Amino acid sequence: MGKIQGVIFDMDGVLVDTERISFEFWVKSFEKYGYKYSMDIHLSIIGRNDQSIRNILRETFGTDFPLEEICNYKSESMINYLLEEGTPLKIGVFELLEFLRECNYKIAVATSTHRERAIQRLESVGIKGKFDGIVCGDEIDHSKPDPEIFIKAAERLGLQPKECIVIEDSPAGVEAGYKGGMKVINVPDMKMPDEKMKKQASLICNNLLEVKKYLETKACSLG
Repeated sequence: MGKIQGVIFDMDGVLVDTERISFEFWVKSFEKYGYKYSMDIHLSIIGRNDQSIRNILRETFGTDFPLEEICNYKSESMINYLLEEGTPLKIGVFELLEFLRECNYKIAVATSTHRERAIQRLESVGIKGKFDGIVCGDEIDHSKPDPEIFIKAAERLGLQPKECIVIEDSPAGVEAGYKGGMKVINVPDMKMPDEKMKKQASLICNNLLEVKKYLETKACSLG
């Protein structure tokens, strides 16, 4: 494997601490329309783009399910909440990004979130300008676990997949990075790594500070 020259981050659950907030708003939105939302359902949609989420919910709840109403209500409610309360950052975000810049790495975000929402979240926490490329869920044809979004992110950095590390929290994201031929660091959020994730990830860290410490120790290489 060639030298690692780029790092590609997922956003929700990796850079911003929004997955638990998302779960809470899914629960409220389902209750408003008389349905029950479970953690099992949530774990099945984490890391996927809007269309993939809609497909999963439609398959799970059937054709009579008020899909668009619930999805729209959830999205609008969560956006308003984050605008009012602020978007929480994950531990070690600034420290790791600063370290990567000092090491002259190229840095990208590859998020399943719609571009308008993704840009707003990154801007609200003051890190949008720290990335050399951003690829979002509405800019791809195939959602994670398909590797398309990570391959596009590598292309925007001018790198080959083998020259990139992916940092992910979700099963779909870990699988996508692995399928894309990249080294994957799993930083668990709501889903602890199962056996499949452990096999596909090169490393599992508790937070981004541990990622930074590991890269420093290994001279920025996962080779």
